[in-house]
Amino acid sequence: MIGTQGLAAGSQNFMAAMAALMRQALESPEGMRALAAAIAKPIETEIKRKEISSLLLTRHDLPKGERPVYQKKPKVRAFWISKDGEAQMQEVGRDEIEFPTHRIHANPMVDISVLKHGNIGSLMDLQTATAEQIRREIDKRTIDVISRAVPAENTVTVAGSTLTEAALNEAMSIIEDLELTVKFILLRGRRFNDLRGWNLDPETKLELRQKGIIKNYGTASILTTSAAPMDEIILIPDQEVGKMPVREKLMVDSIEQKGRFKTGWLVWQELGQGITRPDLLAKIRLQG
Repeated sequence: MIGTQGLAAGSQNFMAAMAALMRQALESPEGMRALAAAIAKPIETEIKRKEISSLLLTRHDLPKGERPVYQKKPKVRAFWISKDGEAQMQEVGRDEIEFPTHRIHANPMVDISVLKHGNIGSLMDLQTATAEQIRREIDKRTIDVISRAVPAENTVTVAGSTLTEAALNEAMSIIEDLELTVKFILLRGRRFNDLRGWNLDPETKLELRQKGIIKNYGTASILTTSAAPMDEIILIPDQEVGKMPVREKLMVDSIEQKGRFKTGWLVWQELGQGITRPDLLAKIRLQG
């Protein structure tokens, strides 16, 4: 069975091996499984390249049989994502929490003709789209649980629909009062428009003109994602606030029963998201 292991991605030998795998996938279940193994790594790489969840939560690859149980302060609530993707809250009084893990998946389908003719470009587009679908869901769940966890006393409210410099500085001071530093400011890309008119330092202004983005504000790196709420800006400190337990790394399983025109794969991984230190978070809520 031909494989791509040891071949440089994008090289001529790699492309030839992929084309051969695509044709073999039509001939036998073993060929389909071999192609599934070949596309798993590029999908996983693309997810890791763009996801921000591992920047916001501490990733924990669970050894086989280990429960995702973590210590917390008894007087601080913990938050986690449920099976349905909703943020849940634990009552105070316990000094540990077990975060459940859930499967996040996609079911990409490919036309038989793509495999028959070794159309690698179409297969690569499918891999990218699949990675994006899974990555978006992971980041959405992470941001949802972080947003839900921020306590009311750590929330700055702005009367209007525009982020102000005063509000951002006030939110940063909440974390700084805890003798911590703001590491990340998380917001929607469109919220950058609110920052353009601020009195920024010359170096940042130059960067803004050249690239159209601001990478830093004070001590914090600014992260933009479509998974963030339009009316919220979330601030993350330079100290661990939660965990992302990973039960199963990315897996790609082939669909044994091919249709007349299409076949495909089940791409999935099992992980969870939870907050153990909500008291270290802050956010700004826009009301207008």
